[in-house]
Amino acid sequence: MAEAAVTCLLEGPEKHANKFYDITGPQPQSMHEVAADLSKALGKTIEYRPQDIDQFKADFGPTRAEFFEYLRNGFYTRCSPDFYNITGHKGTSYAEYLSTKGPHGETGLEELFSSAGAIFTKGVDQFKDLANVQKK
Repeated sequence: MAEAAVTCLLEGPEKHANKFYDITGPQPQSMHEVAADLSKALGKTIEYRPQDIDQFKADFGPTRAEFFEYLRNGFYTRCSPDFYNITGHKGTSYAEYLSTKGPHGETGLEELFSSAGAIFTKGVDQFKDLANVQKK
């Protein structure tokens, strides 16, 4: 995503003004396929079990629940050519993200379990103050 954003900024408004891009992964995936990628990366079976939205809201707060609802409704099943059209190459798959070291030297899998990836701490609403952010 960052690469597409930087490309748009560098190429400027002459090429990208008033355009909206749908940046997705290179192939659609079900949540079961996401679990399979995690299984391979972790070396153990990860099973996807749909969670009740009300329970998720109780566990992680209303802001996170809104994002979770978006994911549940097919976020990973979308696939757009926009990333390729902007950058000239296919995007990184989820499996590649999990197993490849990024710019900070850790794989996506390591990032998920680091403090940077700790946005799903049960009982902690990491985004509770976002509703109070004022636009200027």
